[in-house]
Amino acid sequence: MGEDPEAAQARVFLAELDFYADRLVRRRSQWGDQPSQAIEAELAQVRQQIHKLHERFPDLPPGAITTLDC
Repeated sequence: MGEDPEAAQARVFLAELDFYADRLVRRRSQWGDQPSQAIEAELAQVRQQIHKLHERFPDLPPGAITTLDC
C-alpha cells in the first residue's frame, strides 16, 4: 500500500515551503541589521504554515527551516 495521498501532498508542500523560507532567510540576511518588516512577516507566516503541517502530519520529516537559525 502506498503513502496516503494527503501526506504525500503535504510532503511536497513542506519541501516548497522550506525552499521559500530559505530564500526569505537569505533575503533577510542581505538587509543586515535592519531586515524588512515585510520579509519578517512573510517568514513568520511560512513558519506558521510549516508548524501546522507538522501538527496535522506528525510523521513528516523536519523541515530545513527548523534547522536554520532564524
